[in-house]
Amino acid sequence: MASQPKLITLYRGQEVEGEIVAKNERELILDLGAKAEGVISVRDIPSSKQDSLKIGDKIKAFVIVVENESSQAVLSFNPAVETKNIRGFKGSNWSKFITAQNQKSKLSGRVIEVNKGGLIIEVTGVRGFLPNSQVGFELLNKASKGMEGLIGQDISVAVIEIDALNNKLIFSQRGKLEDMVLKQLEGFKNNQKVSARVVCILPFGLVVSTEEVEGMVYISDVSWDKIDDLNSLFKVGQEIEAVVLDVDKELGRVNLSMKQLAEDPFTKAAAQFAPDETVKAEVTTVSETGVFFKLAGEVEGFLPAAKIDPDTKYETGKTLTMLVDSVDARRRKINLAPFVTSTAGLIYK
Repeated sequence: MASQPKLITLYRGQEVEGEIVAKNERELILDLGAKAEGVISVRDIPSSKQDSLKIGDKIKAFVIVVENESSQAVLSFNPAVETKNIRGFKGSNWSKFITAQNQKSKLSGRVIEVNKGGLIIEVTGVRGFLPNSQVGFELLNKASKGMEGLIGQDISVAVIEIDALNNKLIFSQRGKLEDMVLKQLEGFKNNQKVSARVVCILPFGLVVSTEEVEGMVYISDVSWDKIDDLNSLFKVGQEIEAVVLDVDKELGRVNLSMKQLAEDPFTKAAAQFAPDETVKAEVTTVSETGVFFKLAGEVEGFLPAAKIDPDTKYETGKTLTMLVDSVDARRRKINLAPFVTSTAGLIYK
């Protein structure tokens, strides 16, 4: 089996290089070679570069937020600025958050709302967002009957981002770990196979325990196939086998993958698609970034917005003849191009 390109792990302040895969009047979407795509606001791009940037270009930027509520990494052309220099935050409430971020201290808050990406936390009358990836193990253990059960819970959070322009706060439960926990984490290495026990089933993943260390298997790492309901496949107390993706020494847990123990079915299915061949493709989704198709063998095809044929109607359920442009093994999809003939009978893409 051919080895898959290794995904990079993102962290705040990191300089990354990404390829522009989508562009609209508000933002650019970048392929960073990570689990999450990167998003950078057009208003953050120097005016001298805005018109020249196009899909396929590679640009460098800095990670400002590792994961927002849409599970994207928020990027900026400038490194994360010190909050003491941010204008627009006045009053004792904002001063408290700025001080907490600078001193890396914790604040007391309460869970008041749950959404797909994480939790809404209220601290002294101000609301902030706690992404799922930043939720600590102790709090996750209280969600055995669903994330809604966390509403009303009092928790401690750290401030990791203050968004002056959008009046937003991003929280985390990361903090200094006890020496005993750090020592336990040292026993885990990337790509190590481990056995674990399911202790909590959440909409976005499995909370597990392995060798007395907490672990997390996000739903995207459970299986190569799409899963809608983890409760239909797992139960609390069930033993699983997984592979260590990385060791999070800030949250004190290991991030695991179950699907890495199985061969990716995409590898075999994609072998039937060669560049420049024609294929029948059924439109499944039309979005700002492009058109998604279903190909033979349930393989996903993608036509970038920049290559959309203006004379073709792309409607959900419609079957079209397309050209295979390339095979994207890392993102597990077939890149497509329009199959169009000119008046001279020439095919182009």
